[in-house]
Amino acid sequence: MDPRDGLRSRVITGLKIILPLTALALLSTLFLLSRTVDPTKSIPISRADLESRTGSQQITEPSFAGATEEGHLVAFIAANARVDPNQSERVIAQTMSARIDLSHGAQINITSLIGTVDDVQGIAILEGDVVLTSSTGYRVTTDMLTTSMREVAAESSGPISGIGPPGKLDAGKMTLSSDPQTGDVHLLFTNGVKLIYDPRN
Repeated sequence: MDPRDGLRSRVITGLKIILPLTALALLSTLFLLSRTVDPTKSIPISRADLESRTGSQQITEPSFAGATEEGHLVAFIAANARVDPNQSERVIAQTMSARIDLSHGAQINITSLIGTVDDVQGIAILEGDVVLTSSTGYRVTTDMLTTSMREVAAESSGPISGIGPPGKLDAGKMTLSSDPQTGDVHLLFTNGVKLIYDPRN
């Protein structure tokens, strides 16, 4: 028997043992180094993160999410966003939308062409073709809506028009608020409300 054949056999046998052990060690190292990730937890994009990661460039589909003390879930998402070059505490977003999942099961959705997020004040100002819809049957449009990012609260800066269960309505102002004691959410129309009742609704 050729001595080289014996050496080759011993090398192959050794590799069959060493290689799987090496692979196992590498996998163990990866698991040890990886951080635990909660797949149900959203990843908010803060202004500081946007600034450090993109500078003057844009980041696509940033999200801002949180929960209120009453258990309502508030989430904002945009097509893209960038830090305001004139006010570093603000983020300017394009095609912004908000979704509010109320604790009792109802839902409110808001869409707009532009959104400005202020980290310090915890608000988002939605502008341009702002549309608010609710699972209770309301669809309201306005030019500008200031919303809270920490609680269920919003206020239009001017007139609104829309439809709801009673019929077609117009008003000088709309306010969305949540009762801190009961958690009930109210949509209030003020400043010259005009309602055209529709018995079909």
